[in-house]
Amino acid sequence: MDQPQQNTPAQPEHSPAALPFWRTVLYGFGNAAGQLTYSTFNTFIQYFYTDVQGLPPQWVGRGWFAFGFWNAINDPIAGSISDRTHTRWGRRKFYIGLLAIPVAIAFALIWLPPFDKSNPTALMVYFLAIISLYDLLQSIVTLNQDALFPEMYQGTAERATGASTRQLIGFVLGNGVAVSLTPTIYGHFGWTALALLWGSLTAIMYLVSLIGIQENPAFSDQPSPSWREQMQVVFTNRTFMIVLGINFIVRFILAVITAALPFYAETVLRAKEAQLSTLLAAMFATSGLSVILWQFIIRQRGTRLSMLASMLIAALFTVPLLITHSLIATGVVLTMIGFAIGGSILGPDLLFAEVVDEDYVKTGQRREGTYRGILGFIYRFPPALAGLMLGEGLAMAGYDSDLTTQPEAVVNIIRAFSSLLPIIGLIVGIVLLVKYPLHGDYLRDIQQRAAEMKATAEKERLNP
Repeated sequence: MDQPQQNTPAQPEHSPAALPFWRTVLYGFGNAAGQLTYSTFNTFIQYFYTDVQGLPPQWVGRGWFAFGFWNAINDPIAGSISDRTHTRWGRRKFYIGLLAIPVAIAFALIWLPPFDKSNPTALMVYFLAIISLYDLLQSIVTLNQDALFPEMYQGTAERATGASTRQLIGFVLGNGVAVSLTPTIYGHFGWTALALLWGSLTAIMYLVSLIGIQENPAFSDQPSPSWREQMQVVFTNRTFMIVLGINFIVRFILAVITAALPFYAETVLRAKEAQLSTLLAAMFATSGLSVILWQFIIRQRGTRLSMLASMLIAALFTVPLLITHSLIATGVVLTMIGFAIGGSILGPDLLFAEVVDEDYVKTGQRREGTYRGILGFIYRFPPALAGLMLGEGLAMAGYDSDLTTQPEAVVNIIRAFSSLLPIIGLIVGIVLLVKYPLHGDYLRDIQQRAAEMKATAEKERLNP
């Protein structure tokens, strides 16, 4: 049999039957729940506590940045615990079912502060406390949802299909709804209505996702190495270090764009809440739908090459944000950016699964939770860094929430933040992807051996 070309995605010859499509759809509701709350949180938290509640922007920016450091340790610990959990409900489903309702309540409380700007210290303390509680619970649930992906789907083709379905549902019912409809809801009905509506929808979608999840008992029965041993393996994995950098860049770019857009719409375009919803819907609807196309590109050309193309195109489409003035022109630009980032949205799921496969082949251990925990540790910093940079930049430029028209320096800062920072991030991401080793013949061999090891583990469990 001829060997595949270097850019041909790898497919294991020994592969189990694909999951029924209905399971993927229901599993995708968990991604929608996570993206609904976390996109609303990341996009509007700084705007809400700065512009609506009246806290100084530098307070919110610095508090957001400090929170990222303080709260990041939750993910590695939760990931290691998840890998070592043994219950009658499985390793991952147990935590999702347990925390579905508490995380929804914590999210709702973010938008219901009992203090206002007349008591800024108390408001700031509440801000830090409630976002820490919410993020702790959200991290545990999201970590277990994501850790299931490499276990449920095998091979690049099946993973591309599973990831595209999962991300499409997540973006339509999660990101798309959150970012596009949130301004309309708080503009017409208030922040209390937003908190109750999104919180209730989140709990329902997490509980529905449990029906679609299918864990592999053979992986749950594996020996449990110590936490120190797990960390040593993870942090000496060069491939994973590259994936960490790529994930950081992707998250940073999305955090920068979404954090800046409410300010961009209000200050640069003088747009109303409903118009902001239209702008955001243009970007997120396009990015969500584009994953269907990017799925086919990944199946044909592999994860690495597809993400390289996605980042290069996105960098080019981001440039016009430096000069756009009209609502229509900005909407067109955001639509093009949304199309381009579809490949970067799908890619991290597949990179994560490929790293897990390589580690499984080398060590015989399945440690999705531990790897996802370290990724979660990294996920905390892009929004925190973006928030710090935006808060400091707005403060230095003279931003004042009480002003009807902001100084020209504020407009320039927002334009630079929306365009130049994402371009720099995309260039760094391209460099990291060039160094990523899991592609072509090597990836094909890894996935074949991982499939064979999985089949052997299942046979040994059934016939001890």
